[in-house]
Amino acid sequence: MQNHSTEQESSQMNTVSARRSIPLGLQFCFAVLLMALGALLLMYTMREKGYYMSGYDTWGHFFKSDLMYQSMKEGDYYPLFTNLWYNGLQPYRYWAPIPYYILAFLQGLARGDIITTYYYFVGFSFFVGGCGWLLWGLSSKRMVLCTFLGLMWFFFPDNMRVFFYEGNVPRMVAAIIIPYLTYFIWLFVQRDKKVAAFFITLLTSIVALTHLMISAMIGVATFIFMVFFVITNKKKLLKAFEVIVSMLLGYVIIGIWLVPALVGGLVAMNSDASASVMESLTYAIGSTLNPFTRINGVTDTYYYGIAIVFIAILGIILADKKVKAGYYTNLVILFCTTPLMVPILSKLPMSQLLWMMRFTTIAYAYFIWSVIDWKNLRRYFTLLLMVLLLVDCIPSFMLNKYYFQAKGNISDELQIAKDVTKQRVALMDLSILNAYPSWELCVGENSTQYTFGWAWQGAATASNIVMLNTALEKGNYEYLFDRCLELGNDTVIVIKELIKKANKTDLELIEAARKSDYYIYKETNEAYIFHMDTPETFGVITDYRGFGIGEYVDEVVFPYPTFIGASNHIEDYSIEELVEYETLYLSGFEYYDRTNAENMVLELANMGVRVVIDMSHIPIVEENKRMYFLGVVAQDIEFTDTYPTITYKGQEMYFSSFPEEYSTWNTKYIEGVSNILGTADYYGQELAFIGTNGNENIIFLGFNLFHYSTQTSDQGAYHILNDSFNAKLYELPERTLIPINITYGNNKIIIDSPVENVNTTLAYQDNFISDDNIISQNNLLYVTKKHTEIELIYPYKKQGLIVSAAGVGGTFLWMALIQIVDRKRNLKISVGDV
Repeated sequence: MQNHSTEQESSQMNTVSARRSIPLGLQFCFAVLLMALGALLLMYTMREKGYYMSGYDTWGHFFKSDLMYQSMKEGDYYPLFTNLWYNGLQPYRYWAPIPYYILAFLQGLARGDIITTYYYFVGFSFFVGGCGWLLWGLSSKRMVLCTFLGLMWFFFPDNMRVFFYEGNVPRMVAAIIIPYLTYFIWLFVQRDKKVAAFFITLLTSIVALTHLMISAMIGVATFIFMVFFVITNKKKLLKAFEVIVSMLLGYVIIGIWLVPALVGGLVAMNSDASASVMESLTYAIGSTLNPFTRINGVTDTYYYGIAIVFIAILGIILADKKVKAGYYTNLVILFCTTPLMVPILSKLPMSQLLWMMRFTTIAYAYFIWSVIDWKNLRRYFTLLLMVLLLVDCIPSFMLNKYYFQAKGNISDELQIAKDVTKQRVALMDLSILNAYPSWELCVGENSTQYTFGWAWQGAATASNIVMLNTALEKGNYEYLFDRCLELGNDTVIVIKELIKKANKTDLELIEAARKSDYYIYKETNEAYIFHMDTPETFGVITDYRGFGIGEYVDEVVFPYPTFIGASNHIEDYSIEELVEYETLYLSGFEYYDRTNAENMVLELANMGVRVVIDMSHIPIVEENKRMYFLGVVAQDIEFTDTYPTITYKGQEMYFSSFPEEYSTWNTKYIEGVSNILGTADYYGQELAFIGTNGNENIIFLGFNLFHYSTQTSDQGAYHILNDSFNAKLYELPERTLIPINITYGNNKIIIDSPVENVNTTLAYQDNFISDDNIISQNNLLYVTKKHTEIELIYPYKKQGLIVSAAGVGGTFLWMALIQIVDRKRNLKISVGDV
């Protein structure tokens, strides 16, 4: 199977063979022509079959490319703001811009037609991505093999899934660039081409400006590959180090974009959320390597490629030691895509980057590296490996199995909503309609503003969106419609099937809408379209009765929409701000200094503010590791199945059982209150769970009663809470609509209002600059004056320029250093020291 001749003899035979073959340049030209014909054939097939905009995310990405295209036609080559999604956002701050420049260019070639643009992008992806492997063919003199790999690259299993099922345009653009990046890494470490280091840096920058997270994953995968490469190539440690440094410099160069991109977005994701996403992107090996899944037409399931794994195992067993790194890398990455690795990966630094399924394309590239470098493989065996890859990719040619149109069956409803909406529309669908509404509502002559969008993580109103979706899932419709109004929506669409899923009735939905002055504009088989008669453009003035501070205050706003909450630290607010509210609720709050926080609460209570403190979630006092506040102590207690008999203000009460998942209820009772309002009879001991301590406006609440209420909807528990909060269940805040005028100019927004202190319903952005006329509340822009002019600036521009300048300077110094080190190394070799 292997050629056991010496390396010198093999080289001589290759040279003789090359002389007898077709000139390499001519082979390359023929291969490029073949790639072009393949791209045209693919485009023609898709157009004839009517396959367009396939995938969950495609319409969302093409909205951003259309926005870029329309802006560029007006001379704006980097739009800083759009009001069409998420009440306003910075469209290319967290979503890297290069894919949208490419699509905008293709849209220009298509004369603005978005469907033709899609077909052009399919052909572009096939041709440009495949041609990257032809460069390998030129340098390795294996043009036939590399032409085959170039033709197959688009059809590799996970590349097809990403393109046609996910519709993830940035990831596909990254897949186009990867063959070029790995090519220059190969040139640098294998052929000692020092100029390749510059292209490694440049291409890393380009990939980062395509998909920042994928670029970081490429860096991690390259590190893994280089570890194996150094192990199998003992004298390559310095080269591997130089590759990693060259890649890192690519990130520094793009500091002008990277610095603002790193403030928020995915980097702000907490470890629990990251671990949850990581787990959702893992698959059992039996599924990952089951080719019959795709053969049977199930194309949305992650499939790594059994042929790739089989060849990698053969390579580890049979190939020369120096070419095995890519094979090892593939097996490691494959194993890391399994659920078994999640507990380990989630504990590693930067675990939010270790969504291993997304490493697949770069793993493919390093697999191909090892295949191309396996040069002592006999020709017939190389042909056999090519046949194995081809057979494994055959299901990829079944475009009808991969084609997935995410339009759904709600186009009519969307058009009705566009026609009736004056300012903004909210579609409550929990994203089951995928990205299409984000396109349909926001593009065209009668485009409208949209409270949602696609890829909410980069939105300033991300937390508002999460709360709206949570309210829809739980059936908290009073909160839902009230907050839709706060966000400036005069039209709200609710998908009917979600009402049943929340165990609610249509009547409950309609009645909740009526309370916020929405009425049914149109009912269809699929949805209710609610509308409200409003000014053309309006702001909102709101009188909230309660304010919550702490990690768990989100729970309070669903049953008590008249409450609003924000920061976890009580000292982030002034007495003057908090005294405006009738009730203050503290749950999971924090303080910088306990004495200051206690004094604030006492002062507020003396000024007439009702303060309710959830003693189950107060800070632990570091000095003694106990939980107490204002002299009242929280003590641990555990109940099973249900609370003991409750006595509240002299009346015995019996509560519902705990939810099954909380059958053991770990909570707190309180000690130190002078006026006990409620107790539980626990084996003859009266445990206090609610009371006051010298000031009747400060109520200490134990037993985790609020969380219990939200889990069970027990009316007895809500009766106690109503008393404590001095509020009614599902009571709405008072809202007044104010007609305002908003004018959008060149990086400028002008707002005119008949009154001051108005919520404009636009999302507040950190690149809004005004003369003390604007504030942020609940992530929305409030204007404090009747006339406000806002300048839109490029965020963190100075810091970004400094980083980019350092990156450019560092890159030139690094390239010079590589030259110096290499000369010294060659000098030592020439004098025989090495």
